[in-house]
Amino acid sequence: MQIGFGAANITPSYGMERPGGTGKAYIQGMHDECLASTAYIGDGESAIAIVGLDTLSVPHSVVDAAREIIQEAIGLGPDAVMVGASHTHSSGPIAAGFISAINRDYATHVSRQIATAVIDAHRRAEELMIGIGTGEACGVAHPRRWRLTDGRVVSHPRGEFRELIAEAECEQDETVGVVGAADADGRLRGCIVHFACHGTTGLGVGGLASADWIHFLRTTLKGIFGDDFGVVFVNGACGDITQMDNLAEPDFVQSGPIAARRVGMTVAGEALKVLVQMGFEQQMPVAGRRRVIHLPAREITDDMLQWAREHLESEEMVEGRWFPNRVWAREWIELAKMNEEEPEIPAELQALTIGDAAFVSNPAEFFSQLAAQIRRGSPFEPTFVVSLANGSVGYVGPRDAYAETYLPAEDVPFTGGYETTPARSSKVAPGGGEQIVEASIELLDAMR
Repeated sequence: MQIGFGAANITPSYGMERPGGTGKAYIQGMHDECLASTAYIGDGESAIAIVGLDTLSVPHSVVDAAREIIQEAIGLGPDAVMVGASHTHSSGPIAAGFISAINRDYATHVSRQIATAVIDAHRRAEELMIGIGTGEACGVAHPRRWRLTDGRVVSHPRGEFRELIAEAECEQDETVGVVGAADADGRLRGCIVHFACHGTTGLGVGGLASADWIHFLRTTLKGIFGDDFGVVFVNGACGDITQMDNLAEPDFVQSGPIAARRVGMTVAGEALKVLVQMGFEQQMPVAGRRRVIHLPAREITDDMLQWAREHLESEEMVEGRWFPNRVWAREWIELAKMNEEEPEIPAELQALTIGDAAFVSNPAEFFSQLAAQIRRGSPFEPTFVVSLANGSVGYVGPRDAYAETYLPAEDVPFTGGYETTPARSSKVAPGGGEQIVEASIELLDAMR
């Protein structure tokens, strides 16, 4: 196998917008570097590249621009290049949503750095052995959506809601997936790591740029194997999974450096265990394929638009719903405009196979239950479902995760959770998740 690892710096500059919240926020310095990290894997006839990007998300246009450069430079086609965002909330202005905007110069820079990392990984490729394994990192990632005893679903239940928690609304997978590379002497040279958890531990305290908990994953493995050890991270179905433990005691540290270290070093420790126990093979076939499907857009009714216009200045909050009314009012108006321009939402699905294993990606903040359905239907074992890859369509959950209505009504308790409340961050209509599941399984079946 011809295998190489590469990385290129995409750390945002001071003063750039930092997306991921409902208010304007800007980069005030750097805690650690944000990277485009790449693994290039060739079997002698075909090759693939997997890129882990330290960003909140990645627009499809950025990936397309990078793929064009890569194909021209080394002949690796678009079907074979997967780009997955880590979902760090401490990165640069490459994502649009709520009130953040894409900085076109930064987006162009990221495209070129993705290409640089892949081209450099190709240049560094050498004859190495390959192995695939899985472990389990328990207790560091947790459900963020909970069903209450009265039947409602809320995100991160706090205060009086905490006493009403009945059960988590998710099908969490705590698997750590690892693809490792070693030389003929057995020296480990690099790895791809897959795990599902929001990049919201807040390592970039005070507005500092950071890869979030992935920083500790990367530095821990490099600290053991050396600075030249390649580490590529791609996120799993993290749409309803975060580091926040809603069942923990009040003094449990949920955010900041301690939380980032807890997640990152735990996942690194499990990846280390898998790597050192891994069996390696001289040869595995690799292949890549992708397709574009069109997802239904969320409907913004006339009644919703009327409510939105009446609440554009409202600082009041609906009980159980995150953020003031004015935030949702703005989002519904903007989403209605988007629907006029794009009544259907294009979404690229991609599958890369390495021997009996597969990475299958979608551009959503994908819910864990949907990923489980893909794994159960896949002919590949293991199958790693990669979210936030090759585009960005916002949160996508199973049909039953959506409420019948999100229009506030007097004496009607709010239900549905933040993630499925209509917004530019949740623009795919119910049923879109099942569409992704079906098409992903079809894509995997076609590669058997």
